[in-house]
Amino acid sequence: MSVVRRWLLPTSGLLLLLWYLRAPSIDPIDDYHIAMGTMVRMTLYADPADATAIVEAGREAIATVEAMASHYDSSSELSHVNRLAGQGPVAVSSAMGELLRETWRRTQQSGGHFDPALGLLTSAWGFPEAVQPPEAQYVAQGREHSGYHLVEWNGETIRFLDPLVRLDLGAAAKGFAVDQAVRQLQQAGVAAGMIEAGGDIRFWGLKPDGKPWRFGVQHPRESERILVIDDIGLPALATSGDYEQFFEFEDRRFHHLLDPQTGYPARRAVSATVWSTSAAAADIMATAAFVGGPQIALQMAAADDSLEVLVFYEKDGRLQRVVSDGVRAHIQGDD
Repeated sequence: MSVVRRWLLPTSGLLLLLWYLRAPSIDPIDDYHIAMGTMVRMTLYADPADATAIVEAGREAIATVEAMASHYDSSSELSHVNRLAGQGPVAVSSAMGELLRETWRRTQQSGGHFDPALGLLTSAWGFPEAVQPPEAQYVAQGREHSGYHLVEWNGETIRFLDPLVRLDLGAAAKGFAVDQAVRQLQQAGVAAGMIEAGGDIRFWGLKPDGKPWRFGVQHPRESERILVIDDIGLPALATSGDYEQFFEFEDRRFHHLLDPQTGYPARRAVSATVWSTSAAAADIMATAAFVGGPQIALQMAAADDSLEVLVFYEKDGRLQRVVSDGVRAHIQGDD
């Protein structure tokens, strides 16, 4: 028996690489800091004299969401909901309500391929510290007491129909935090910029050099291969992949993106990149596209003009990819 454990901060294994094509005289304000378990990068085009205040505004917005939606912090609002919603309806803050509305909307749009109520199941797997799969009985128990169908959410209060249900907003909160930071920075007068948090990207405005925003999507198994994609007209993108948090056990890779239907890691894709109108939507739908696989991802994009997808998957032992029409029209090269 061989066991290999591996987990990565998304910054060390990103499939999303921002390509900066700017004139040397254009110097944005760049800030890096750790938040929500990953590296956050803010690249802002603004008056350098305002740099300190602007950076602090962006950092504070992200920290506020982290304090609200962390399931590691027992004092967070999410932990409060998880403790009490099994006993009766729990009122939520306006910010949590906004996050839950977007989460439930996208859950329904994805047909349940993304599910925010898998907390007991994800606990059974124990990522990122896991070194081997849980026993089948614990997976079965996790599935029995998980699922958004066991949650009542009316826009103001939330209640669990099963007292063992737990919310896990990890696939939504990071993108939501990016959106909140962008909102705060726009209100502060930052006309253009980009925020990236562990592969969740949101950009806005026109760069002063007039050059377009361009992105490179790495091949999930060959890091030197880059697929260059121009701005497709949607301001946010995110990637979910089997390289983010995983361990190898008995020559098989087990990653943290669980299929709600089986309780085990989803096997239909290797990575999924989604473009959407917000980082939260891209974050959630990237998970859904990964879990659902290439055909489900294309169907979701075809049904929603504000959604585009790129999915790598394995077939007959070979890695292949599919792209939605909006992505195909903006691919510039595959190096």
